Amino acid sequence: MPLIQPPAPDLRSTDLTYVHAYTNIVSRVRRRTGSGSGGVVIIVGIDLDGLLAARILASMFRQDDVPYRIVPVGGYEELEARRDEALQSEELHTLILLSLGSLLPLSSYFELPPGCQLHIIDSHRPWNLQNLFGLDLDDESGETNIAGPSSGGKIWVWGDGEENELDGVKRSWEALEYEPSDSESDSDEEDDDEGAEENQEDEASEGEEEDGSEEERYPEQNGGPSRKRRANKGDGASRKKQKDEDDDRPRRLPEAIREAHYDRVQRYYDSGTSSGMSVSQSLYLLATVLERADNDLLWLAILSVTYQYTSSKIDRDRYEAYHELFSDEVVRLNAIPDGVRQPNPDDRSITRSEELRFTMFRHWNLYDSMLHSGYVAGRLGIWKEKGRKRLQGLLAKMGFSLQQCQQAWAHMDMDLKKQLPDRLESIAPEYGLVELSYPSFNRHFGFVLSSLSAADAVEGISSLLEAAKGVRLEIDKEGGRNGGEWFGGTRTWNVGRREDEDKENIDPRRKKDDEAREDGEKGDGKKAQAWNVANFWIAYDALDDITLLRRSLPLAMSLHRSIIRQGSSLLEKAAIRPLRTFRFCAIKEGPDLRLFSHPSTLSRLALWLVDATRDRWAEKDSKQGKTVKSLPFVVACLNDEKGTYLVVGVTGAPDFGDVRKNKFGLAFQEAAEESGAGAKHDMFETSVVEVRQSDLTTFIEKLHLKSA
Repeated sequence: MPLIQPPAPDLRSTDLTYVHAYTNIVSRVRRRTGSGSGGVVIIVGIDLDGLLAARILASMFRQDDVPYRIVPVGGYEELEARRDEALQSEELHTLILLSLGSLLPLSSYFELPPGCQLHIIDSHRPWNLQNLFGLDLDDESGETNIAGPSSGGKIWVWGDGEENELDGVKRSWEALEYEPSDSESDSDEEDDDEGAEENQEDEASEGEEEDGSEEERYPEQNGGPSRKRRANKGDGASRKKQKDEDDDRPRRLPEAIREAHYDRVQRYYDSGTSSGMSVSQSLYLLATVLERADNDLLWLAILSVTYQYTSSKIDRDRYEAYHELFSDEVVRLNAIPDGVRQPNPDDRSITRSEELRFTMFRHWNLYDSMLHSGYVAGRLGIWKEKGRKRLQGLLAKMGFSLQQCQQAWAHMDMDLKKQLPDRLESIAPEYGLVELSYPSFNRHFGFVLSSLSAADAVEGISSLLEAAKGVRLEIDKEGGRNGGEWFGGTRTWNVGRREDEDKENIDPRRKKDDEAREDGEKGDGKKAQAWNVANFWIAYDALDDITLLRRSLPLAMSLHRSIIRQGSSLLEKAAIRPLRTFRFCAIKEGPDLRLFSHPSTLSRLALWLVDATRDRWAEKDSKQGKTVKSLPFVVACLNDEKGTYLVVGVTGAPDFGDVRKNKFGLAFQEAAEESGAGAKHDMFETSVVEVRQSDLTTFIEKLHLKSA
């Protein structure tokens, strides 16, 4: 399988790069004149990175007049259905996987027809080693690929350069993969036995010849050669040739060496899941080499890296390295004439900025944004009254009145907003808040929206993916903060026109019909899948529709309210059980059960709990003499309609901004097998599993013992 390398100055001339792979796709399309959009099918995992990558790749395909079809999938069950549907098309010649498939055995999972190629671009790690180092499948189409003669494979794996560090794992995998099987070893031994018997027969025949006549001993003197001696001589040459071939044939490895190779490969898989270079960043690198890069594509790549950092998929050092690369691109594509920025209704420029760790503070108010920040929550303990008093004390010591801090950021005093960074830098360390900012980017949208930070855009798009449809969330009306439901201070968020309707102005008959329809859809698994797909396309449109993206910000705020409400409830009720190797809590009741049945939302709650309890538990473990390397956390949420629990495992680090590999994926599988629990592993994230309601207790017990 061709392993595609990212563009780099130190590549060899024989290495295949992103440009070779992309050029090969385009050339195959142009050779098939008249093929429709079914020729190139892009199967996308429903997550933020896959969404952004699909947008970048679609933009590049449009520039090259490449017809394509995007198919979003949320799990393996959907993937199988869409795979079978795509492979049945006679037009299909290129299948592209975005943000999924790294652990699948691609050569056996996708039975590609002749002339069809598969490209996979995925940031999930680890890889299935068969995909990286397996023998390439010959392309049976008989076509000459534009990338060169060495690239005639069916499956193209787009790497991120880190695969070059797996030389030791590669040698071990190849030694195990290409070692002769037991049957081959037995046949070798039989051949050796047969060879020994033939040697004994040859020696006996040579003894008989020595007792023969002079004619037999000296055939040249009696007019003709001896057939018997000549045959024996020929047999000896063939046996020598056979022996040389046997010496070249691979033998079974010694037991100790085989075990060492097996342990090395197993350690690679057991090390846990992590994230490589984002799919969007990989495609942006391709765009820069092809000289297609612009602000739109750069912004999408920035959002993907920001998402990786804010969701604890990459650590601070790695994020800052990526930020430095993007900073150069921002300067290159956003030159300011005379160094002075003038108001412009068509301004779509990107600028560097310092982002505070306060949730969406530019679109909320300062007090609520600090209250809903996981970092502030952990340092101040805001789920307790004492913690909220400390937050108010911090603001008072900075000279910020509570009345000012509870106003919308846009209406807050300008002098206070300018003084905020300096005041925080001087006073916040007294409260343990020492990492309140990180380097980021803003984008301007003319007169429609003054600017939008990358972190806020990620929050808005993520909320659309999780809750645009399928759940009901209440948001504040403009000017109606703290008014309450009785005074019309909230309304139900809706992506359609009815979003602007007040509750009292909705036709009661239509409301009942909607509720009945939603109740019917709740028990239908296909409808749940349809919500995922519908949310994907809504978020896809929001990437190019600033009005829709701005309307998603209140939805993101409502999601954060639900997360902190549920997290605070768990902490106040002491519902978190500290087991030997991880902490565990289960959500069995509450108004947000349906919301937390979404894997991404439940994962965000788990990460908030890690941030909120990091300092307390790390300090407690240190006092007990334990070496704190990670803070694993397992959260389960009941789904009454399906009679199951959605279980998510995250691995936090003792230090804020650090990241640990997640080892729950393999542990979940083994716990389900050993406990006999009814479990379903359908998500592309291996650390998410669905467990039957009655089997949760036994599943957690086995998981506890397995982790220990």
